[in-house]
Amino acid sequence: MKVMIATTPNRDYATTFPPVGALSVINYARQNAGPDFEYDFFNIDALRPSREEAIRRIVDFRPDVLGISAVVSTAYKFVKELTADVRAALPDTLIVVGGNLASAAELLLKRTATDICVPGEGEKVFTNILLRLRSTRDLSQFHDIPGMVLLDSQRRLVNTGDEEQLPPEEAWNYDWADIERAGLIDHYIHPVFNEKGEACWPYLRDPRTYQPHRAGKRLAVLNCVKGCVARCTFCHRNQKGIRHLPVATVMERLDHIMERYNVGFLYMGAETFGADKRWLGEFLDEIAKRDVIWGAGGVRANTLTPDWIRRMKEAGCVNLSYGNETGSERMLAIMEKKVSAEQNYQAMRNAIEAGFPTGMQFVLGMPGETEETVRETIDYIKFGTTLSPELNPDMFAVGYAQALPGTPLYEYARHHGYIKPGLDGEEQYLLSMSNRDACDPEVAINFTDTPRLRWLAWRQFISIEVYFNYYNKYGAEHYFRTIARDIRYIGGYHSGTASIASRILGPHLEAMKQGRPLPLAVLPRLLRSDKPGLAMTFYPALFYRLRHFVTLIAFARTIRTDGKAKAFSLLVDWMWKRITDPWRKKVFKYEYKSLRKIVEDLGPVPGEPDGMLPLRQGR
Repeated sequence: MKVMIATTPNRDYATTFPPVGALSVINYARQNAGPDFEYDFFNIDALRPSREEAIRRIVDFRPDVLGISAVVSTAYKFVKELTADVRAALPDTLIVVGGNLASAAELLLKRTATDICVPGEGEKVFTNILLRLRSTRDLSQFHDIPGMVLLDSQRRLVNTGDEEQLPPEEAWNYDWADIERAGLIDHYIHPVFNEKGEACWPYLRDPRTYQPHRAGKRLAVLNCVKGCVARCTFCHRNQKGIRHLPVATVMERLDHIMERYNVGFLYMGAETFGADKRWLGEFLDEIAKRDVIWGAGGVRANTLTPDWIRRMKEAGCVNLSYGNETGSERMLAIMEKKVSAEQNYQAMRNAIEAGFPTGMQFVLGMPGETEETVRETIDYIKFGTTLSPELNPDMFAVGYAQALPGTPLYEYARHHGYIKPGLDGEEQYLLSMSNRDACDPEVAINFTDTPRLRWLAWRQFISIEVYFNYYNKYGAEHYFRTIARDIRYIGGYHSGTASIASRILGPHLEAMKQGRPLPLAVLPRLLRSDKPGLAMTFYPALFYRLRHFVTLIAFARTIRTDGKAKAFSLLVDWMWKRITDPWRKKVFKYEYKSLRKIVEDLGPVPGEPDGMLPLRQGR
C-alpha cells in the first residue's frame, strides 16, 4: 500500500524550519504500521512546485493514502484546490488532513475533498488509519479510532475524541534521512556564513561564532520541547499540555546531526523554553559538553532569572526570543499571557544586559486595543530597543491579530459578525486569508472600536515613534551606521524587505556605514517600492515631524491597495468619529479579562454541530 505525506506552503516563502509534524508521522508509521507500506514525502512547502507539477508528482506515485500536513490555517485555499485535483485524478485515494487547519474540520469535510481530519497529534492516529485500511475502506468502520473527525453516511459530523499523546521520549521523532531522500538537507541544515563571510542573525554578534574551530560548521533546528504552559487566546496550537523531551533523547539526536551533517550551530525548536528548571539545568550541563552555539525561542517573560541566563550563555547560548506580544497590562489579560507588563520589561532588561541581541514580537489589534494600549506598547518597544546602543532599532515585528480556527479570537470574530455565519461565511474568510501573513492589512480584521483607517496607521505610528526615539537618543550618525550594518534584517526581522532596501540603497550604503543620512532624492523610490514603510526607517526625523499625518499616509496607501472609493469611505468614517469623539463612550464593552472567558460567557454560536464544539474551544 502506498502512502504519501505532503506539506502545504506556509507563507509566500519556503521556511527553513523542518516540517517536523509531517516527518514525525512518516517515521512513526514506518516503525509501527508494518512492512507492507511504501512511503513518499512530498515537501511542497520547500519545493514550491506549480499546481500542475504537484498533481503530476502525486498522480505518478498513485498513493492509496494522501496525508496533508497543514500546520497553519492560511493554507485553506491550497488544500481545497489540491484535494479537488487529487480526487478528480485518483478517486479512490483516501485524503487525510492534519495540522492546525484541521480545527476547521466541518468546512474541510463538507467543502473540500478531505475524507478525514486529524486535529491533534497525528502519529498514532495516522498509523491506526493505515492499519484499519488493511481490512476495510468503509469509513463507517473507522469511528472507533480516536483522534479523528469525519462524516457519517448522512454527512453528519463524527468526532471520535482525543487520542492519547505520545510519551515525551517519542515526541518529534523524525528521521533526517527522509529530508536527505527529498534532496533538501541543504535547505534545512545550512552554513552560518554566506558567500560574503557574513554570519546570520543572531549568531553574528557573538565572538564565539568566529572561533577557528567552528569554520565550516552548519546550522540546524533541533526540537526539544513540545507544547506550552499557557493558552494564549490568539494561538492555534491544538495540542494540550507541555512535554519536555528527555535531555538524553535530545542529546542523542544532536550527536547524530553533529556527526553526520557537521552541525555546530543550533536553534532550539521549543514552543516554551526554560519553564522546567530541572530539565533546563540538565540540558545546559549536557549541551555545554558539545561546544555548540545555539539560540532558543518560545521563552516566557516570567521564566528566566539573570542567573539562568548567565548559565545559558556559558553553555553556548547567544540569543533568547520572547513572545512579548504587547506592552499593555490590559491587553496581556485579554491575551491570557499569564505574565505582567513589568515581567516583560524585566525579561528584556535581563536579556540585553547579558549581551543577547533579542528581537521583540507583538500582536496588535486584539479586542479591547485602544490608542492608550498602543501607546503602552510603543513605550515598551522604545525601552527595549534603547537598552544598548548595539541594538538595531528595527529589530521588532508587529503583526495584526489574526483569527485562526480553534482559538477564542476566531470564536469572538464569529460571534460579532467579523466572520459571516455558516460554512459560507467561514469559507469566505479562510479563502480571503489564504497565503496571507499577519502583517497584511488587506485581510486583517479590525477587532477594535478605532476607525479602520486609524487602525491601519497604528503599525506605521509605532515604527515612527520607535525609530525616532533611537535616533534621538544615540544621534543621527550612530543611527545610520547601525541601520546600514544590519541591512540584511531591515524592515522588521522576518519581513523579507532586505533585498528591496539593498537594491534601492545600493549606491548609498557605504555612506550610511559612515553615519551619513540618505539624500532626500531617494525618498520617492522608497515610497514607490513594494514596501513603502521602509521610508520611515531611513528618514526617522522627517517622518517623526509628519507623525500627526500618519493616518493620511494610511489613506494614501489604501487608495493604492483598495481603490479610491474604499479609501474615501474609510476617510469619512475616521473624520466623523474624530468629530463625535468627545461624545462617544471610550469603554471596551467587556471587562479586561481573558478573551477565552469572554467567549465562554457568550456561549456557542447557534447551530454548531456537537462534534465541532471541542475543536472550537481549542486546547
